[in-house]
Amino acid sequence: MTTTAEAPTLVLPRVVDDPVVGLVERMRPQLGRPVDALQIAAALESDGLTDRSARDDYGHPDVFVLAEEVFRRLDPEIRPPAVPRAAPADPVRAARDLSHGLLYLMPGVLLPAVLAILAERSVVLALLIVGPLGWVWSGGTAWLAYRLVGRSQVRVAARLLRGSTLLGPAVGAAATAALAGSTRDDLPPVLLASGLLMYQAAATAALFYRREGWLLAAMAPAAAAGGAYLLTGRPDAPVAVIVAVGSVAVGFVLALGWTTRTDLPAWYARPATPPAELPLHRAVRPELPQLCAVLVYAALSAAYLLHSAARHLSGPVDLAVAAAPLVLGMGLVEWRVRRFHEHARELLRRAWSPRRFATGVWARLALELALATTAVAVLALPMFAPLRQAGLLSTAGTVLVAAHVAVAGAYFLAFVVAGHGRFGRLSAALAVALAAHLTVLLLVPGGSSPLVDAAAYLGSAVLLQAMLLAALAGVLGQAWRYR
Repeated sequence: MTTTAEAPTLVLPRVVDDPVVGLVERMRPQLGRPVDALQIAAALESDGLTDRSARDDYGHPDVFVLAEEVFRRLDPEIRPPAVPRAAPADPVRAARDLSHGLLYLMPGVLLPAVLAILAERSVVLALLIVGPLGWVWSGGTAWLAYRLVGRSQVRVAARLLRGSTLLGPAVGAAATAALAGSTRDDLPPVLLASGLLMYQAAATAALFYRREGWLLAAMAPAAAAGGAYLLTGRPDAPVAVIVAVGSVAVGFVLALGWTTRTDLPAWYARPATPPAELPLHRAVRPELPQLCAVLVYAALSAAYLLHSAARHLSGPVDLAVAAAPLVLGMGLVEWRVRRFHEHARELLRRAWSPRRFATGVWARLALELALATTAVAVLALPMFAPLRQAGLLSTAGTVLVAAHVAVAGAYFLAFVVAGHGRFGRLSAALAVALAAHLTVLLLVPGGSSPLVDAAAYLGSAVLLQAMLLAALAGVLGQAWRYR
């Protein structure tokens, strides 16, 4: 019996008429599930493909156009789902955002009445301690609480807010007492610091639970009493302070009530399968590395604004209130940041081209930056027109107001940068801007004069905007960040 060996089957190489088909097949294992053509362009460039090879080998003008073609040819099942349509403008949400400026400005309305019954040293000491401490404390707490909510640990976030609300005033009082001393004369700044942090804790809880209207209603009597004293100048400062103490106490009790809720907030999207509730220390542990970066950013942000305001607190009235339009307009800045992200997601839904999306999102950023800056400038006009008519608005005051308008634009960009998680770049930009202003104050002859100080602060704000725009250059047009 004989056997005949079968001839081996020859497998001819596959001939690809369209070189892009071969590229798609070759790159498919490396691409996984790309979210947009920009991700494919990055993969092609890391694979060594250049604009010249895109033209010579694949017949496309550059890598980006070739990436769009590869993205188009991928199988539908591995392409990402369509971006959902952005939610329409919500006037209630906009009103809540705008009300934040009133909440931030509320302590400033009461400041003249407090200065009328307390020594200036006590007030300045309390503000210098509470300002940076409260900014960092509330900023870190709010960021951490929202991170926990994003992981569906809502009740853990409530416990965090409750502990922060109770502990913050005690920490502020202790820090002020340590710096002020322990005599009876040093009791007023301790009490003032504690009261200010009680209000800041209440404001943090109100923003988290979207109860701004309740806190504004609680503080309305205090605002009315402080405003009446500011306008009339009558010797009823103690009445205004007593009313303010009562309003802060009511707001603090409301905040504690919000943080003891056992049900989920109405604005929270309930997951289909809620995760197991973790102990606070375990829930917080994964967030600690980035929390440190957030705290550094909050500290530098507070230092950049407050170091200038503190210098003029006891100076001429136009310099002392130069930051008021910025504080009142911060809610408007927050609103425009939110609208920018909403418009970016809508633009992503309509434009699949990476270049069209990048161009559109940068144009939208420029528009929103202009709107936010212009709105804060418009707020300043009626606030400082009476001072100008009374001859109390100096050239230095005008420049310092313009500087704070520029700072509003810088904070708009800072919120956008923070939304992309670039806290390192953000902190570095704030540190450079702060150092630039301090350098003028300390080293330039005449730098401590009000006009030179205001001009230097304006220059540092413009510098800060430029650095923040540079920090956004590599990330703003990346479509995957808006999905």
